[in-house]
Amino acid sequence: MKNKLTTLIIIFIFILTAFFMMVYLGRVSLSQVEKTSSQQQKSLPPNEDIIKKLSSRKKRTSDKGLYITSWSAQSNKKMDYIKHILKTRKLNTIVIDVNYLLEEPLLKLAKAKKLSKDTIVTPSPWLTKFVEGLHKEGVIVSARIVAFKDDHLIIARPDLSIRLPGGGEYRDNKNGRWVDPYSEDGRLFKELLAERAALSGVDEIQFDYIRFPAEGAAGNIVLPHKKIYLQKAGTAEVSRVDVLCQFLKETRGRVEKYNVSIALDIFGIIAWQDKKDIKTLGQDLKRMSEFLDVLSPMLYPSHFHNGYDGYANPGSEPYHFMYMGVKKSLEILSGEATVIIPWIQGFNLKSPNYGPSYIDAQIKACRDLGVEKYLIWNARNVYDAVPHKLD
Repeated sequence: MKNKLTTLIIIFIFILTAFFMMVYLGRVSLSQVEKTSSQQQKSLPPNEDIIKKLSSRKKRTSDKGLYITSWSAQSNKKMDYIKHILKTRKLNTIVIDVNYLLEEPLLKLAKAKKLSKDTIVTPSPWLTKFVEGLHKEGVIVSARIVAFKDDHLIIARPDLSIRLPGGGEYRDNKNGRWVDPYSEDGRLFKELLAERAALSGVDEIQFDYIRFPAEGAAGNIVLPHKKIYLQKAGTAEVSRVDVLCQFLKETRGRVEKYNVSIALDIFGIIAWQDKKDIKTLGQDLKRMSEFLDVLSPMLYPSHFHNGYDGYANPGSEPYHFMYMGVKKSLEILSGEATVIIPWIQGFNLKSPNYGPSYIDAQIKACRDLGVEKYLIWNARNVYDAVPHKLD
């Protein structure tokens, strides 16, 4: 009896040992499979499938369209309204604000001072779905990125800000904070933001505020990163125009594999290319055009000061200011491949004659100069005044 019990115990221990060995070996095997799979994934180029898909598509720019905020884009009711306007006015382009949609993961890296030229960004699932849906309806999507005016980035990284002689942050007339364009992390943050937009499938990246500030105490600003920039560049001077052109060049190099167009919004008055304005803002249209597919002057009549070009109230002269601004832009970019797609005033500001005929007069000014593409701006995204017969 005792020998039989001993035998049973030995058999039980053997079975138990065999069981645990199988479990252990199974886990090791699974671990090895997972490790191999992980190594294979790391060896693949990041976003390879997306890059392959986007690089084979036809490159497109904005055509005829409207501006919308990221908030409007996330409202089904508002998007139904916008799509109705597009359809009934024969428009085919949406320009959407994307800073807030794309910035969160990059802000975390910026705050931790971990931004790098080797940083791998990923597409936004929400924006990708939004763009795909509009593409199915035949709509071109342009991603508007506000560049060097950026409260969120300066709150995360105060050291990147343009400052005042006393050391405080510069603020514009709307209390907005500005990034020093000479700061490497400031420029890189915007490059990576553009790449996220490109990866999300947009047709065009449209930059606004690629300039230095001109409001309030802008005449006395301190650019703390300029000294560091000059030391790295090994030169005594790099102008504002130079550093903005460098940003455009670097950004274009980063996103060109996605076959996406690059557009730039500019102050309407910059089309007059006054030397003082060029030096202050850093926007030299001829030089910047080398890195652009599209130039979009914001030729809103109401934004020209009283008496400009001899008109007591420019806001009452939609045809003249659109015509002259587009004409000057075409002259400056003569011989360049850059396309002129002006922003049209779609809002009432110092414009007693505002309405469908006001918008129509601006479109006519463009067409009289052979410019068929245009974008309509209304900050509230209310476009009832856009005339129906735009063709």
